[in-house]
Amino acid sequence: MNSQTIIIICVITFLIIGLYRELFRPLLTFLIAVIALFLFGIINLQDVIGGLANEQLIIILLLLILSDVIKKTNALNAIVRRLFRPDLTYKGFMVRMMFTVANLAPWFHNTPVVAIAMPHVYDWAKKKGISPSKVMLPLSYATMLGGAMTLIGTSTNMFVNGLAIDNANCNNFKVLADYKLIHPSGVPIFSFTPVALPIAVIGILYLLYIGSKLLPSRKDALSDFKEKTREYMVETQVPSGSSFIGKNIEEAKLRNLRGLFLVEIVRKDETLSPVSPEEIIEQNDILLFAGETETIIDLMNNPKDLTLPKYSIMPEREYMEVKEVVISNRSNLVGLKIREANFRGKYDAAIIAVNRDGERLSGKIGEVDLRSGDLLLLLAGTDFKDIAEASDDFYFISVGKEIKNYNKLKVALLIGGIIASFVLSALEVMPGILLIGLVVVLCMCVPLKIVKFNEIRQSADLELFLILAMSLAIGKAIHNSRADELFASWLIGSFERFHSTAAILLGIYLMTNILAMFATNKTAVAITFPIAMATMTKLGLTDPTPFILCVALAGCAEFMTPFGYQTNLMVYGPGGYKFIDYIKVGFGLTVLYMLLAVVLISAIYHLF
Repeated sequence: MNSQTIIIICVITFLIIGLYRELFRPLLTFLIAVIALFLFGIINLQDVIGGLANEQLIIILLLLILSDVIKKTNALNAIVRRLFRPDLTYKGFMVRMMFTVANLAPWFHNTPVVAIAMPHVYDWAKKKGISPSKVMLPLSYATMLGGAMTLIGTSTNMFVNGLAIDNANCNNFKVLADYKLIHPSGVPIFSFTPVALPIAVIGILYLLYIGSKLLPSRKDALSDFKEKTREYMVETQVPSGSSFIGKNIEEAKLRNLRGLFLVEIVRKDETLSPVSPEEIIEQNDILLFAGETETIIDLMNNPKDLTLPKYSIMPEREYMEVKEVVISNRSNLVGLKIREANFRGKYDAAIIAVNRDGERLSGKIGEVDLRSGDLLLLLAGTDFKDIAEASDDFYFISVGKEIKNYNKLKVALLIGGIIASFVLSALEVMPGILLIGLVVVLCMCVPLKIVKFNEIRQSADLELFLILAMSLAIGKAIHNSRADELFASWLIGSFERFHSTAAILLGIYLMTNILAMFATNKTAVAITFPIAMATMTKLGLTDPTPFILCVALAGCAEFMTPFGYQTNLMVYGPGGYKFIDYIKVGFGLTVLYMLLAVVLISAIYHLF
């Protein structure tokens, strides 16, 4: 083992621990890792910045933007709403829901499909009196199963394809450079289908007949709020003679209370929310505080200043005002304390409570560090919905009163243009036709008034793009240091007793899937891809396709943690799940997926 290999092992360990423990934002974690590899001379400047020009990564970015554009047209929303009828039984709904999203995900990417379907699934469960925890996790799993069926269904498949093309073009692996890919965009769009389609069908049957019995049945946060309003929110009244009368909120020292947060003032027929620190307190004002209501005793030190009202106005108003949202992984709120976020001023809403890991967080609400996947209960003002929809900070989990109409011709042109781009790419009309086609389709969206230019700009996940680019650099570092050959030798040595290439393929799958549990799936495939290619070379094989499929599918099949895959995180809060729920339901699906993937790949490519 040379010194560079030791450095690689240290950097990979840092990546896994840093991402799993959330020591820094993911982008910063990758940046530190890449800078370390550069300073130690394992990669050069071209390796560092080369990923920014990787055609497959740019295509991933474009497809994510176009998926978001399709989401904004409300076309898929209308389809989903029509299919999820309220008269369905639980089992009938599960069948329709899972097969619907599994068929949409291969074409429209799994993340926006979950974002669109989640409010409708949640609303159906609430209307039927069924716990959302019985339906939300199957929604995520079904889209993951469906998204893996095509090259474009998940960014993981696209990223692995990009790794293959990047290594072939750079001659990092002679077998890849010599191997004639079917078309210039890499592996064909349906290369994954013969393996992933039967797995998706069997996986959905598993969820229907076994997984559904393992799902918990918990009250959702909104129902809990409605039943226990006093544990979340408390009203106080300003009596005559109060020393607060004539003072503003800041002067009355009502801004930084222990465990409580002033969210609203009710004054006669007027409601003031959010509350400005300069707002003057008047007699008979009703002040509503959110947070740890047992600390109300702090407010009652002088009952002449504040009193508890004899009646509550909340039951008549709470249902209309309380909103539920999930913090997205792209949100600027991630990592901020609530008191630092200026939430009321920015979103015209006040945070009533934060649910994480299936429970309401206790302690001072202002001191809570917000994380992606947190479920926020909000007291929202009239402008909240418009402000929130214009940002990438939240996923909504309640259905709006109406679904906006969409222009069928424009949607047909949009989807038709994307399909035409892939068809022309498959026919190899010209190099780079897929990239050019997607750019043309995206540019067409603005003059056709499908979306505005600023909406396109907001949809561009540049942080993900940079992480993918740096992941390519890490993959090259593993190859440059010859660490891939060392790991490949260890892998072959561990499984050679079985005298089967299929067993070694199983080892690659396990390595990728386990890494994805602790780091992101993109990190996992970036690390294991060069090892898989080195293993293939040492075995004397010439077709990399089964190894490409194995790494990609193992990266896609992260069912056992809420953090390994974005759609799992999206349903974490709305379902009221705990970490253990993912292990209970996802373990059987993970084992089933792994065995079927290895057996099918080995059978199709004659590796037994």
